Amino acid sequence: MRGLGILLAVSMISIAGAQAAQRETEGGAVEAGRYDGSWIFEARTTVGSCPGLLPDQIEIHGDLLVGTQAGAATLAAGRMAHWGYVESDGAIMTRFTTQGGHVARAHGNLRGNAGQGAWSSSTDKCGGAWRAHRGGAQRAGN
Repeated sequence: MRGLGILLAVSMISIAGAQAAQRETEGGAVEAGRYDGSWIFEARTTVGSCPGLLPDQIEIHGDLLVGTQAGAATLAAGRMAHWGYVESDGAIMTRFTTQGGHVARAHGNLRGNAGQGAWSSSTDKCGGAWRAHRGGAQRAGN
């Protein structure tokens, strides 16, 4: 019985890992994600005073955050590192870190060509809300 429990636990971990991994086609290319494309971000600070911690635009490919385009305030704080992903239901989780050590995290939901959520920075003691819309070329059917 104990062996069955261990086998079940290992199977669940394997399934979770497979779901979190990038989807790849047989040729090794990353499969297109439902939320792929350029997204224009509009962040509003409602607590504290720290504008410019979120990028003006993000790029999603294979449901992973693969690029950012920062505004002047963010660029003044230094280069920005990024990390993030979008779940199949549109839930998005991101983290942005400037060269100066400023960290902002944003989460929320994307639906079709729009999204919204909340963001916060523990390094700068501030936060607020964000809205986004898909910009540039859009995939058919979204």
